[in-house]
Amino acid sequence: MMINDKMGVTGAGKRSSERDTTDAIASQLKRYYKSVEQEPIPDQLLDLLEKLDEAERSGNSDGAK
Repeated sequence: MMINDKMGVTGAGKRSSERDTTDAIASQLKRYYKSVEQEPIPDQLLDLLEKLDEAERSGNSDGAK
């Protein structure tokens, strides 16, 4: 599809303002997710994961889930 300058339509069929808005939202979401990745794992969750690991090691050899 060709670019239509009068209508502001891009090759994907979206107006450039829609594309700009989508790009801005995507950029903000990426920044948010990166900040979440940097947060420490809560101690309660680490404790729970350790208990699950212990349970797997100690007795779930029968294949039950």
